[in-house]
Amino acid sequence: MSAQLSFTRDIPLYVESDDGHPRKYPGTWWGRVGLRAGVALVLIALTLWYDASGDAAWQGTANAALAERVSALSLAGGMDALQSLYPPLTSLLAMVIPGGALGLGIAGSIAAGITVQLVWQALARKHFGPALRAILVVSLAATPLFAYLSTTNFEAAVALAFFGVGMLDMVRFVTYANTQAGFRAGLLFAAAALSDSTMVVAALVAALASAFIVQSRHGARMSNLIVIGFPTVAVYASLMLLGAAFGSGWLAMIRGHLTWDPELAASAVDGLASWWGFWYLAPMAVIVIACIALRYPGTSAVAVLLVAATIVAHIVGLTPPGVAGVTYALLVLLAIAIVPEPTTMLQRALIAVVALLLCAIGWASAVQWPVVVTWMTLVGVGA
Repeated sequence: MSAQLSFTRDIPLYVESDDGHPRKYPGTWWGRVGLRAGVALVLIALTLWYDASGDAAWQGTANAALAERVSALSLAGGMDALQSLYPPLTSLLAMVIPGGALGLGIAGSIAAGITVQLVWQALARKHFGPALRAILVVSLAATPLFAYLSTTNFEAAVALAFFGVGMLDMVRFVTYANTQAGFRAGLLFAAAALSDSTMVVAALVAALASAFIVQSRHGARMSNLIVIGFPTVAVYASLMLLGAAFGSGWLAMIRGHLTWDPELAASAVDGLASWWGFWYLAPMAVIVIACIALRYPGTSAVAVLLVAATIVAHIVGLTPPGVAGVTYALLVLLAIAIVPEPTTMLQRALIAVVALLLCAIGWASAVQWPVVVTWMTLVGVGA
């Protein structure tokens, strides 16, 4: 009897696909490549237009800082070189991508195109209709914040691709009992943390989210959390041990300056108390209200923790210059990943309203960032 009960317990409550092979969307290879290329080409055109305004356009952007850092990097420089290599994944890629900040902008645009196609695919697998699918994708991709981020911040574009797909795979693992997706999600979150220093805390928060979303198997919250969070924890534990082994300190491999900055903390508090802070926190508030309305109140905590994670990353000096829109993109990707399949017209209407609100917030909050306003003016978006 105990064996039978164990077998019954392990039967997933939700099944992603009857045959174990979820469909890909669009249905043809050419369709998927076409969607990726279409999004990427629009962003590449904006990148080229931005670059045409002169070399000064890239000054103060994350891509310019990354290009300058890797151009001066010598792998024979010992511990200093290893510190400068962080985050290692995008730094190594930047070393082989030609064209400096412009080349990184083009590469970031390609990463964004892949992200949008995989988001479209995930929504189609949840049986969202084409109209609702389009509204949700528009809330992410058709905003100045996403375009600015994709074209000027290669680190964030790559990290968001890993993070977004990781969130989608985490839901497939936790809600649909897809074990392979769970291991993949853990690796993707670790890759996101190694692509953008801002994502260090966000990756751990994403792993924590596995305990809040709908569970396919009872009593598996802790094991799910360990599977998803272990790769990120293991990678950073290894970096800390490596720094200590070289006698440079536990945090030496993470640029060695993870310290609380009182001035940055004070400016963050002042910013959150301003009109800028209202629009910065608005996506989080919308997602929290939507989670409560859809009867998933526990999931709303993940949105709050994600915002807190990006603020903490800024205060401890992990955020590169010229960064804007990362929190908005993280929250929209979170919403798209955790939103359940709508079963009633009321749920469809609520999801559509939330997506349209997020899109409007994305446009309204863009003008609160001086760097984004400058970018919009140079490329002629909303100018």
